Amino acid sequence: DAKGEGFAVQIAAFTDDKGANALVAKLKKAGYDSAYTEPAETSRGTMWRVRVGGFATRPDAEAARAKLKAEGWNGLVVASK
Repeated sequence: DAKGEGFAVQIAAFTDDKGANALVAKLKKAGYDSAYTEPAETSRGTMWRVRVGGFATRPDAEAARAKLKAEGWNGLVVASK
């Protein structure tokens, strides 16, 4: 179901939303319409995660990560909330 945990590929984390939003815009231009930012509270304040997803399964997310990596975007597969 839509509320179940899915997976995403996290590309980066920024300390401000400007950098995060700029990267999301670049990813969308590159054809990743599912790119988004997600604020996360950390011990160093709010970090803005840049992610592509959500994918229903880890293998789907791994395949997307491989495609992103081939295009020069390093990312890691994470469980999305």
